Amino acid sequence: MITKDSKSILIADDSIFFRTKLSDILIEAGHKVRFAKDGREVLNEIKIDSSGIDLLVLDLQMPDIDGFGVLKWLEDNGYKEKFPVLVITGVYEPSNVMENLRKLGAAGLMTKGATPEQIIFRVNRILFPDKASKGISPRDRVPVSLPVDFSIGDNKQTGFLLNLSETGTFLHTKADILVGAMVHLKFSLPGMNKFLENSMLDLKGIVKWSTAEVATKTLFGGYGIMFTSLSEADQEAIRNFVETELIRIGADIE
Repeated sequence: MITKDSKSILIADDSIFFRTKLSDILIEAGHKVRFAKDGREVLNEIKIDSSGIDLLVLDLQMPDIDGFGVLKWLEDNGYKEKFPVLVITGVYEPSNVMENLRKLGAAGLMTKGATPEQIIFRVNRILFPDKASKGISPRDRVPVSLPVDFSIGDNKQTGFLLNLSETGTFLHTKADILVGAMVHLKFSLPGMNKFLENSMLDLKGIVKWSTAEVATKTLFGGYGIMFTSLSEADQEAIRNFVETELIRIGADIE
């Protein structure tokens, strides 16, 4: 969840609360952040140093010049291809604005109600397109926030899963786990009853990497786990869940 390839993100939103919330999430995930409180400040930041912006996170509803106005200005002044734009909204329904945003060159649309995991998923999907799978594959990961019981030998603990794929998951916990340890996981997926007779997934995996140095300080510290024991029924349930979630949270604007 924490990237070692830090990017520079410009957040444009007139809400101090939301700017702070989004900044905290993105900084914890390893990115650098600066702000603009309205459309006029966005344009000034771009004029000063457009090459220093890897992603613009743009609110649609801002004073002076709104998000649509900023996108139109980017198009009219030759900045449309300089950096991707992720639009955020707490007012508009995506179905009402998607076509207009597509024409204006926005890379994605996200609601302000998105969870931290969903925010990082969308941001990193746009920032690192080469790492994003094309179509559904066993490596597609979706953001989740699922309670999990896990054990290492006789030591039982609890934590949260922050993403999930057919091949593995990311475990957030304050427990100290060594890379290479075998972990026994038990958790349920929302809506999985239609895919499994047993509502509880019972899986085993191996810890492949760690961000333990920040595990107690951020939302995204923990351990990357690769599944080593997965029944066909469990794999099918996870596959169906991942496919459903990818559609639900929305892909980038095509």
